[in-house]
Amino acid sequence: MAALMMRPAPILALTTAKLEEEEKEKGQEEQVPRVYIKTLLDRVMKPEQQDAMIRRWPPSQVYELESDHSPFFSNPFVLFGLLIKAAVSVGSI
Repeated sequence: MAALMMRPAPILALTTAKLEEEEKEKGQEEQVPRVYIKTLLDRVMKPEQQDAMIRRWPPSQVYELESDHSPFFSNPFVLFGLLIKAAVSVGSI
């Protein structure tokens, strides 16, 4: 089923993307609590890349999931639990 639903993605763009440093005032995007679900078995976004993303724009919570890049296929029940946990945690901020 996953093979039927997946679409080609610009892997080169994802793996070579460079973000430029910007100095900006704290805008609306900084007012929205963020969580990050780190996929530990991901071969598209390596753990080092995910850690760099977390450092550059720190979320309020980081959760780890034993999953590949598509946890909605490979580990949907645990993903659902983490999404509920994240929703409850940011609701209390």
